[in-house]
Amino acid sequence: MTDKDSIKTTVNERAKFAYECVKKVATYEKEEFKNNYKSYAKKLMAIIKTNGLGATLAFMKAKGSSAYQELYNNIDSWLKSENCPVSSLYSNSTADMVEKIISLESDAYRAITKEVMEFINWIRRFAEGMIPDDK
Repeated sequence: MTDKDSIKTTVNERAKFAYECVKKVATYEKEEFKNNYKSYAKKLMAIIKTNGLGATLAFMKAKGSSAYQELYNNIDSWLKSENCPVSSLYSNSTADMVEKIISLESDAYRAITKEVMEFINWIRRFAEGMIPDDK
């Protein structure tokens, strides 16, 4: 497999995982939950860029909102996935996601931040397309 094929496979796996996450949310009956999930997915990239991944994850965990918790769990599940290119940097501990992230070395922290942002970008795209706007 060439590097180009490997990159394409990674992008496809990331998109597929994000699609499945949003598809699950789109089947929920509570409109408020779906709308919050979509709204938070749209804002998450900016929050990460402004505050950093560790602080953003701590914020999500502290919020207690079920939609934030769903996004938090989606990110954690992706980082643990065998298809995630940075899973080896992430999944060697049983600690909570925030604890894992903030204890990483700088280069691993940056790699995981980049991966989370790429994953969230797919979540956002699918949420915009699969979760109807509030009426």
